[in-house]
Amino acid sequence: MVMEKDTKFVIEQFVDFLMPELTPYESSVYLLLLRSTFIKDGSREIRIGKRTITEKYGRGSRGIKTNYAHISEVLKKLEERKCVEIVDTNVKGTLYTVFLPDEIPLVLEKLNNANLKSASIEDEDFFINPEKRNEIFERDKWTCFYCGEKVTVENATLDHLIPQHKGGKNNKENLKTCCFICNSLKSGKTYEEAAPVLLKSIQQRRAK
Repeated sequence: MVMEKDTKFVIEQFVDFLMPELTPYESSVYLLLLRSTFIKDGSREIRIGKRTITEKYGRGSRGIKTNYAHISEVLKKLEERKCVEIVDTNVKGTLYTVFLPDEIPLVLEKLNNANLKSASIEDEDFFINPEKRNEIFERDKWTCFYCGEKVTVENATLDHLIPQHKGGKNNKENLKTCCFICNSLKSGKTYEEAAPVLLKSIQQRRAK
């Protein structure tokens, strides 16, 4: 079966978003089921008995072997949290559907909040707002990104690393502190396009 998602990605989402919401016992049982399904062969379902899960689980954090009743309670909690779903039960055991972290409601809520926060930061305009512009200058220690020369309030400018006409935004990541000379030479070009002219200008200025 072809895996829909990378195992590393799934484990990262488990650790970052799901594990903090589960008890240690719930995390351990969920991982045991995940290991027997998605991590093993990309599947999402497993038929397994609670006694088998109890045997595979081993000992808890205090070194005490867990029991059938406790595993039953943990599985019930995982079902309530929508981490697993019971499909049916027969003499061979219970058929569980195991959901990946980003399919679980409490993780989805966290991811949506993180995306909204990221989008909010992305939409902030650091080019026009004077206070935001100053944040960039402070971040860059009032130093031109291209020539390395110190700038002042009088000659400090902001340059779009990716030009606006090529989709560059007014966010922190795309704005760099720049002196007038370097900004005028790079104007409207990408860094790669402007590099030869910038380098020549920098060499000439340092030779004087």
